[in-house]
Amino acid sequence: MKTLFINCKAWLTGNNFSDCMGFNDASGKITFAGSENNVNKKEYDDIIDLSGKLVLPAFTEGHCHLVKGSLVNFSEINLCNASKKRDFEQQINKYIKNLKGNGWIAGGNFSETNFKEDFKIDRYFLDSICADVPMVLSRLDLHSAFLNSKAIEISGMQNKISEFGPEEIMCDEKGNLTGEIKERARFFALDCVPKKSVEQLADCVKKEISRMNSLGIAAVTDITWDDELDIYKYLLGKNELDVKINSMLRFKYFPFVEEYKKDFLHYKYLFRINAFKEFYDGSLSSESAFFEENYKGKNHRGSRTNFVESGDFAKYAFEIDKSGYQLAVHAIGDKAVSELLDFNEELIGKNGGRERRFRIEHAQHIKEADLKRFKDLNIITSVQPAHLYVDAKVATQTLANPNTTHVYKKLMDTGVVVNFGTDFPVAEENPFTTIYCAMTREANGFPDGFNKEYAIDLENCLKAYTINNAYVSFEEKERGSIEPGKYADLIVVDRDLFSVSAKEIRETKVLETYLNGKRVF
Repeated sequence: MKTLFINCKAWLTGNNFSDCMGFNDASGKITFAGSENNVNKKEYDDIIDLSGKLVLPAFTEGHCHLVKGSLVNFSEINLCNASKKRDFEQQINKYIKNLKGNGWIAGGNFSETNFKEDFKIDRYFLDSICADVPMVLSRLDLHSAFLNSKAIEISGMQNKISEFGPEEIMCDEKGNLTGEIKERARFFALDCVPKKSVEQLADCVKKEISRMNSLGIAAVTDITWDDELDIYKYLLGKNELDVKINSMLRFKYFPFVEEYKKDFLHYKYLFRINAFKEFYDGSLSSESAFFEENYKGKNHRGSRTNFVESGDFAKYAFEIDKSGYQLAVHAIGDKAVSELLDFNEELIGKNGGRERRFRIEHAQHIKEADLKRFKDLNIITSVQPAHLYVDAKVATQTLANPNTTHVYKKLMDTGVVVNFGTDFPVAEENPFTTIYCAMTREANGFPDGFNKEYAIDLENCLKAYTINNAYVSFEEKERGSIEPGKYADLIVVDRDLFSVSAKEIRETKVLETYLNGKRVF
């Protein structure tokens, strides 16, 4: 069916709008964008008067963990709003009532920056709530977690100290495990949690995709973990994947990528594998992000991941890049970011110059001397403005120089391509919340904005969520803006973002979402 929107305000670019646009759900493409005076209405089956409502390109979630986020929202315990001991007690006890068989208490998503009482999370606190059911609760950053004594026993974590080291399995002065674990030790513990079936996982993912559609999201860049490809194959086979997925696999799966891609050949308009993602360092909240200077009052500055230190990172990266695939690397600390820039120079020297669109994920702390290098090396910067709400307070408390935090406006000003996401479920997947955070830099402890000179205007926020996200996945000719010939991934919203305050933008509701010209919300 061919649909025509009339009396609308379709955002083209900059301060340019059209009052009329058409699309065809058979081809999935936009057929017209311009003045109503220049369109042949007889060509269209359905003409919809939008009464002046704003039409935007649908959003792309630029960095997320879709399966993990789906579990957080629809299966696991979610403590993102927990601020008191009682919140933990009530939610954990409520969760226990629904456990079956040999289940674990799993989830978390909490942040100490939200705490309004002085209490400490450790194995003893968790034991006081529940001692007889194994429990693993991750921090919001998904780089660290806490186990109760039952989980420590079942996982055999006590015997893993020599393997993972004291930086990843925390012990007290007597050598007893505190229950806090980080990085590899956390993944080891999570592997002990009984797995859900593909069908159960797919049901959670389907619910989350519906939620994303309701927020105007029609595409995601997904950090795809072990066995998650089976979930997407299952949903595609049932024609129930109402979102475009740009899948980024772990480096270790590179030798098998061509086999994986065969399973998705018939679905390439919805699912693509063109990039590989790894971790260079950890996170700020867990003090595992790698910095030039030590954390305040500490004798350490974070660290590179074991994957980097072992040499496997460089070995895989050179081969992946040589084969023409895209690289995306998590780097939080300023030292990690700086070393990744150095590594890009090595890539160019060894594999030659090309449009590789190397992605640094997060780039949360950048030294002034490194800003120009992003442009010189054509580095894509994939950022999450909503993280600043927590990061501002943590950076101020733990870093000697917190003014390097979330300075990606400086990168935008030099012409660096910056794309937005949330790292969902680390932050809420709502794009309007992210835009609000980028425009105001409001943060916990900084209600008027943290270093507000780095606030980003609405147009650049929208570009970072639409055309820039298409560009970073090499799809800028296919989607990301309202142009004839591009896919009709569109949203209609309830207010004109260009004429309201940032606070009102945060409250925006999506009225309709279209994917390839078909309404999915």
